[in-house]
Amino acid sequence: MAPDRPDGAAPGERVSLRKPAHPAGHDARRARLGVSVVFAVCGAAFASWAARVPAVQERLALTDAELAVGLFGLAAGSVVALLGAGPLITVIGSRAGAAAGAFVLCAGLVLVAFAPGLALFVAALAVLGVGNSVLDVAMNAHAARVEATYGRPIFASFHAYWNVGGLLGSGVAALAAPVPTSVHFTAAAAALLTVALWAVATRFLPGPDPGQGEVAFALPSRALLPLGLIAFCGFLAEGTVNDWSALHLAAVGGSTPAVASLGYFAFSLTMIAVRLVADSVTARIGPVTALRIAALTTCAGFVLVTAVPAPPLGVLGFAVIGLGVAAIVPLAWSSAGRQEPTAPGRAIAAVATCGYLGFLVCPVLVGALAGVLGLRWAVALVGALVVVVYLLAPALRLPAHAGN
Repeated sequence: MAPDRPDGAAPGERVSLRKPAHPAGHDARRARLGVSVVFAVCGAAFASWAARVPAVQERLALTDAELAVGLFGLAAGSVVALLGAGPLITVIGSRAGAAAGAFVLCAGLVLVAFAPGLALFVAALAVLGVGNSVLDVAMNAHAARVEATYGRPIFASFHAYWNVGGLLGSGVAALAAPVPTSVHFTAAAAALLTVALWAVATRFLPGPDPGQGEVAFALPSRALLPLGLIAFCGFLAEGTVNDWSALHLAAVGGSTPAVASLGYFAFSLTMIAVRLVADSVTARIGPVTALRIAALTTCAGFVLVTAVPAPPLGVLGFAVIGLGVAAIVPLAWSSAGRQEPTAPGRAIAAVATCGYLGFLVCPVLVGALAGVLGLRWAVALVGALVVVVYLLAPALRLPAHAGN
């Protein structure tokens, strides 16, 4: 079977990729750098919090149940903000949205550091979640705009910088372990906000976004529904590795705690590696074929993890999952921005909301399945769900009217 065309159309179909208003030049390259920096800031800010969760829990003397309430506040803030982020970005534009999101995210980090008790801790995490979601949608919307000026896939490289920022943020957090979170989070927030505002002010594309100021609350097209399901499955697979890889290697594979931590580390490294090269591969073989390969690779990794859970092969399996999962979400979000070129922020927010639901249900779903079937088979079922991504891959093809 011949590969699909780089524009996503099947052989013989009409080319429907939007043509860039002008060839990628100095402004586009500067904007690509700026958006990459903002992605890294977002990843670093969130990783700074995630890496210091035990320290925050100890400072506030929270029980595990109270910490769970705080994490629910984070999730609730994220989801509520996602529902409003698309319309907001449609009204104010992705530049202003990115600046506002970065400010709220960094403010939330500081509020978490100084929260004196459970109630304000939950509120602070809700602010952190709101900032993360607004920044997430805004930077992805501007990434879609930058990609359109290039006329070729560059979306996955932006997501690679989120992972790079996450590694840097967690590394700095490890070095700052002896430092109080009030000092660490305040310094990190000030530095990250300064960098983000510099990138937005000096590197983002000038002028309004496509469709900015138009009707903000129009319902998303039905074409976005399969993209949302693709994102849901991708985030569910990624969340499973985030939440359960270490426990799976320890409980099912019998690994030591040190080896168990290598599963997520290997997964993160392969995700970064793939996202740095995925765009050139997608340009060559087309997004539909790229998504199918990503889905099959992810499934193969889950098969390896669950069929041969011994520590060395288990770590290798999680690395293979990273090879596949890395491309799924960027392809879905890039396609969402192209499906609704008049309001890419709203489209990306709709798909992102579906995707993040995968993160929210992951702990409950895998935990419930593990209680009935055992952790090994629970993880295997998540891998089986990724087959849905393979089946829905043709949804990445643009309709004929999208380029008009």
